[in-house]
Amino acid sequence: MVIVRESDVVRVVGALAPETSNARAYFKRTVNRNTTRIATTDIQSTVGNIPVIKRGSTGYRPVMKGGITYIEPQPIEIDDYFSAVEEDDWERASNMGKNQIVDERLARWAKLVRNTTKALCIQAHRGAIDYMMQAGNEMVRYEVDYGDVEGIERDKALSSLTLADFIEDASEMEQAINDRGIGGAIEFIASTEYFKQLVTISANQTKFPVEMTADGMNIAGFKVLRNNDTYTDLASGTKTVKKLVESRELMARAVDAGQELDFLRIDDTVQRQAVPLYSFTKERGDQRGTDLYVKSKPFPLINVKGIEILRYAS
Repeated sequence: MVIVRESDVVRVVGALAPETSNARAYFKRTVNRNTTRIATTDIQSTVGNIPVIKRGSTGYRPVMKGGITYIEPQPIEIDDYFSAVEEDDWERASNMGKNQIVDERLARWAKLVRNTTKALCIQAHRGAIDYMMQAGNEMVRYEVDYGDVEGIERDKALSSLTLADFIEDASEMEQAINDRGIGGAIEFIASTEYFKQLVTISANQTKFPVEMTADGMNIAGFKVLRNNDTYTDLASGTKTVKKLVESRELMARAVDAGQELDFLRIDDTVQRQAVPLYSFTKERGDQRGTDLYVKSKPFPLINVKGIEILRYAS
């Protein structure tokens, strides 16, 4: 039987390419919570506001006297297997060969878990998780509401944007976040269209200091990142590509608004400690191979008071 050990998971995760997602990078603090649910009092003490499971969705819990007191995040679970032929190859392989066989399969699913976690982080930035979830033979929605993300609408075309306009945009967004009681550094993420316009209007001017960086640019003291986050959602049988920052948008986010990424204890009778990723194997009942299971339960906590979104009309 192919055996997957904890050390295999650690090795595979450690060998993954460095994380470059702006959405995931926002959650610098990660916490392993050894529970399957989170008390809203813990969330309040962390981010100052409570995400709730939307009424009627799969994760909803009945409202008691004090309202919803616990959130029960949903898991990522992957069922795979090594065939009997692959198992024969594994048994004949050297120790290095065994590691390669396990690593190739685990790396595939570890990347999928990472991408799914990233998608949840992207959605959290918009104030709500609304993600595809398999429930038996049906595809339903996993829904969490963090509250409304406030925004500014500009009734003009992005093509008319000047650097003075950008500084006005950035200053107004910073002030809005500060007025909600969130201080400290603020960074900006620009959509592809907004960033291109910034580059164009920065090229032939000397009034404002502009510095290009590996992941964006600094303009008059404002740090602007290029949007680099997308994910694919499946709704009503239709695949849709969505982004962290949509067309003609500029997002501002407080660098430290209490946000964190929690990994809760998975639904497993053996692994009772919370870990970001867990995997194990078990011989199949028909003795035709080895079942492989991969599990994770990420849950991003975000303070919507620390986010502001500005959008141009066209």
